[in-house]
Amino acid sequence: MNTEYRDLYPKFAAALAKLTLRPHQQLVACLGGGADSQTILDLLDRWRSEHPHFNYLAIHLDHRFHPSSGEWAEGLRKDCLRRNFPMHCEVLPVPQGARISKEAAGREARYQRLNELADADAVMLLGQHRNDQIETFLLQLKRGAGPKGLAAMAQTIASEATHRPGTQTWLRPLLGVSKAEIYAYAEQHKLHWIEDDTNYDTTIDRNFLRHEVVPKLEERWPQFGNSVLRSAQLCAEQQDVLEELLHEQLKPALNEAGELAVDQLKSHSAATQRALLRVWLHQNGATMPSYAQLEEIRTQMVQTGNDKQPQVAWGRFLLTRSRDRYLQLQQRTSS
Repeated sequence: MNTEYRDLYPKFAAALAKLTLRPHQQLVACLGGGADSQTILDLLDRWRSEHPHFNYLAIHLDHRFHPSSGEWAEGLRKDCLRRNFPMHCEVLPVPQGARISKEAAGREARYQRLNELADADAVMLLGQHRNDQIETFLLQLKRGAGPKGLAAMAQTIASEATHRPGTQTWLRPLLGVSKAEIYAYAEQHKLHWIEDDTNYDTTIDRNFLRHEVVPKLEERWPQFGNSVLRSAQLCAEQQDVLEELLHEQLKPALNEAGELAVDQLKSHSAATQRALLRVWLHQNGATMPSYAQLEEIRTQMVQTGNDKQPQVAWGRFLLTRSRDRYLQLQQRTSS
């Protein structure tokens, strides 16, 4: 690697210092095995030596996507054993099929299982970096996303723990650090990491952007990556302001059960109606429908009379309207 070595520990420690941590709170390194997550583990191990009053854990979930994944998992176990760093490793099967994205299904299963394995108020440390952020922005752009999607990945996210009270914090302390800087750190500190050959399969969209598109863009415009990060940050700020205003508009339209009175949306423009519906669906834990599905929800639920009993389904969710014209969201047993 040509990148000059830079110690990433000050940036890592500064990201943790922004959090309000309590004694004995659990800090979890989420291990994929690549240089990025192994750098997170090494940085957390250094932080542990200075802050022994917290609880520490590394978690690796093996989806068995690769024939060598068992050997990789064993290498990660040995590395944690050498460090005397507590670790949990397990095989996590992922549903596969012709209409299922293996990567998306793996990501969803992984986050769900990490949530279950960690303490209810744990800090979950993820290894995503600057290059990941640029690729995520471009993938969202390809999908025609709005400001929320173009905001890409947040450095810090609060998420409710599964099946128990508590709020977990998901932290990406290296989001502003380049992949080259991470490799330079990993080489300097002689870290153990895995090079997954599937990361070079350019039939996968993210890999195509990583190896074919982004390097050409940054060769032509060296500041392109910085511009993308700035645009993502501006989109995130705009989305935060928008959601704050929409939450205030939404409150008078909710009953005690949190159901949405559709007739209170009628005085708003179509665009504001869709925005309010998005916020309400997000509040109720629904995956976001596509623009076409959201427009169908708006027209079916807001504009039709009580002689209709509209239903709109997407993914695992079903939306209906009661006779007193409140929206009710249900999860279906199958999609």
